[in-house]
Amino acid sequence: MLKFHARTDVGLKRKHNEDSLLALEEYGLFVVADGVGGRKAGELASAITMDTFQKFAPSIKAATEAFAADASRETRNAVLSLIDKAANFASKRVYEAAQNTGRQGMTTTLVVIAVGGGAAFVGHVGDSRGYLVRDGQLRQLTEDHSMINELIRTGALQPEEAEKSQYRNVITRAVGLYPSVKVDTLHLDLVDGDRMILCSDGLHDLMKPATLLKLAQIPNLVQSVDALVQAALDGGGRDNITCVMVEPEATLEAEAVGARARAMENLFLFRELPFQARQRVGRIVNEVFTTPNQTIVSRGEIGESMYVVVQGQMSVQVDGTEIATLKEGDHFGELSLIEGEPRSADVVAKGFGHLLCVEREAFREFCVMEPTLGNMMLWKLVATLGQRLRSSNEKIARG
Repeated sequence: MLKFHARTDVGLKRKHNEDSLLALEEYGLFVVADGVGGRKAGELASAITMDTFQKFAPSIKAATEAFAADASRETRNAVLSLIDKAANFASKRVYEAAQNTGRQGMTTTLVVIAVGGGAAFVGHVGDSRGYLVRDGQLRQLTEDHSMINELIRTGALQPEEAEKSQYRNVITRAVGLYPSVKVDTLHLDLVDGDRMILCSDGLHDLMKPATLLKLAQIPNLVQSVDALVQAALDGGGRDNITCVMVEPEATLEAEAVGARARAMENLFLFRELPFQARQRVGRIVNEVFTTPNQTIVSRGEIGESMYVVVQGQMSVQVDGTEIATLKEGDHFGELSLIEGEPRSADVVAKGFGHLLCVEREAFREFCVMEPTLGNMMLWKLVATLGQRLRSSNEKIARG
């Protein structure tokens, strides 16, 4: 059973609250928006965004139910696409409202979570944040779209200098700044005991991650949210403070989720990516569950997908003779991400198993949609293929 608690507070320095929140338990939809604009009516921007997601809630709920009934890359990305569509519709509405009322500059941040089918679907714009609390750890699901974050990421500013920087309140992406907006979206498998937090910067800016984690682990959700808001007030309450905490119902086994996470983390394409980046990359991944003696790929067929073994063992065969066994964490078919070439061997499941599948077309689409992450993965792919070529040349040289 899904549990949640939500609270917003004007804080100690502001005269009015520009934050808005939406908590629709019946739709599994939770949204936080931090309006920007002051006298230009940031609260109107955030309210329009809430109204937009309220209208999209039935469609998002239907999409999460479709995912719950048949979890696949298509049904997963359908939910993420609806979240993106809602955010862009909100951006168009806010932009037009600003133009029509002379409030140019009226914008809002956004962080949204839709839960269903043992998964969470996250959308994000600006510097409001989403967090995951799992197994005593705090994981930041979103990456701030802010000048400070860009300066820290490029090494131009040290984290300890951020508090006093003149760019502290400058965001680089917002709903309503233009008629459309680029939305970061990701999918997350859930396990029992997970908690998710949505909050505005009026909360996360005023406490260290260790404090946030400690208070987020208070067993009672109401007490936990109240403690977080109070900590922000005790820290000065210089901005509006909004916090939504969700304890969703999980349907997946922790072991299966852990195995999938290990495969994503250790695969050469995704290795060293931050946690939230691996979740965003997850939109290109499909899952294949195998039965004994099932043929995964056949020798001579044109390859269009790379596979990673999550659980089970796979037999690599040529003319019916096994030449290798693939175990958890092993991968095959990476050349298929570059071009379609005939497979050099059969791959057959030795028993019940679980594979991750990355299709070439999905990989290419993601590289266009997320060029920074895409370039990182392309360099990893080039390095891996280069290593394979060097190994082959060494074998030939040795005769």
